[in-house]
Amino acid sequence: MFIGYLQGTLAEREAGAVTVVAGGVGYELRVPAGTFDALGATGSVVTLWVQTSVKKDAIELFGFGTQRERALFRLLVSVPKVGPALALLLMSALPPEELARAVRAGDLSSLVRIKGIGRKTAETLLFHLKDRALEIAAAESLPAPSRTTAAAPSDELVAALVSLGYRPGQAADAAREARGQLPDGDLATLLRKALNVIAALPAGAAR
Repeated sequence: MFIGYLQGTLAEREAGAVTVVAGGVGYELRVPAGTFDALGATGSVVTLWVQTSVKKDAIELFGFGTQRERALFRLLVSVPKVGPALALLLMSALPPEELARAVRAGDLSSLVRIKGIGRKTAETLLFHLKDRALEIAAAESLPAPSRTTAAAPSDELVAALVSLGYRPGQAADAAREARGQLPDGDLATLLRKALNVIAALPAGAAR
């Protein structure tokens, strides 16, 4: 059985790791910097989306504040030779929107500036993620909707397009057109449709 979601009391937090007590059991989880900073003080009730990693000699838990953060983690560890530690390092050093831009632009310098990532590792990341910038943008950590008012789906779509470098106005127009054509599409599908809409514009109008 794998742990996918955990709610409990924050018992300890130190250097990128937290301990959450639920049902009388203390679960130690490694977390990226964004999740770590967003958690409250010890003693507060927290909820985390969890990725369980099973090794021959250990079971490791990784916690994330949102499902999107966990999706990005899963995407990163799917790259050859990128393990959980490197994935957490990337997520802690670069917000998802900046990582998406770097991948889309093939920006090697943005990655090698991260302490612990050499040129060869950066080249491997860009090579294997070059066609997956959309998934990185879709995994962008956005503010959670309130319990009383659901966020408009187009908000997420516009944010994902802006994270890929498009102007907010252009992104909003493309998002509206995409949703008009695919009213039931999920975020990844709508992203592709919106990019097709932008690509069909006259040269120079897409930025």
